[in-house]
This record gives sequence, C-alpha cells and structure tokens, in this order.
Amino acid sequence: MKKLAAGVGGAIVAALLGGPPPVSAVGQQAGFYDVDREVKIEGPVQDVRLEPRFENTQPFVVVKVEDKATGRTYTVEIAPAWFFDQDIHRGERLAVVGSLVSKAEASPVVMAREVQCRGETIRVRDRKGFPNWRGGAMRQGKRKRGPIT
Repeated sequence: MKKLAAGVGGAIVAALLGGPPPVSAVGQQAGFYDVDREVKIEGPVQDVRLEPRFENTQPFVVVKVEDKATGRTYTVEIAPAWFFDQDIHRGERLAVVGSLVSKAEASPVVMAREVQCRGETIRVRDRKGFPNWRGGAMRQGKRKRGPIT
C-alpha cells in the first residue's frame, strides 16, 4: 500500500511540475532547471534541430551555439516547437541565459530561460526556471518578452 501511495504521490508531483524530467540532447535524463547554475552564452548557431523531449509531445527546438567568449560549443534546449515559433538559422547570433545541465566536455547542455535573437528576447521560462508553456498551447496567450537579465 505504501508503494502505491508513493507512486501516486510521485505522479501528482510530476504532473504539477510539468511531467517527467526532460531527456537531454545526449539522450540521458537531465535534471530540472537550477537557477544556481545559470550561464550566459552568446555566439553563432552551429546547428538547429527538432528533438523529442517528452513522450507523446511535440519536439523541442535544440540548437548548438559556439560561445564567442570561450569558443566552446553548447547544446541549448530552448522550448517546444509550438511555443518557440521563431525561425533560427545556422550562422545567426543568439544570446542565451540558461541553466547548465551537463558539463560534458564534447558539448555541454544548457536549458534556456531567455533567448535573444534579431533584437527580440523571448522568455521561455520564468526566473525560477518553470516553463512558460505550462498548460499547453490552448492556455498560451502571449509569450513573455523583454531584455535578457
């Protein structure tokens, strides 16, 4: 009985937090957004992909960005494609504020909170890291925009 209660409690917590933790771009379970591990990277886009993150949902926009300050290439998980409706192209400059999820030498992974492209800033998560797409496409009215902080 205790196992059943723990399973139900875990399912409720997962539902409240927006589902299971995302699968990182390298195919492993990633952690939740950690505001204490925020980084800011800025540089040209090396690659743009749509990748699945949650079972039975639309894919996420995932880009590789070469940071101009360090020369390292980061894999940046932005948001579901239906929420982040910007066309991003290879070579375009992006500025990203996000949580460093993986420090893998080959390509560290960052969960984006804010993305700036073409002079527009799109906030895909709030300051605590909760997704602005919570509640799905039907609940979404306006995306939050403003300067990167």
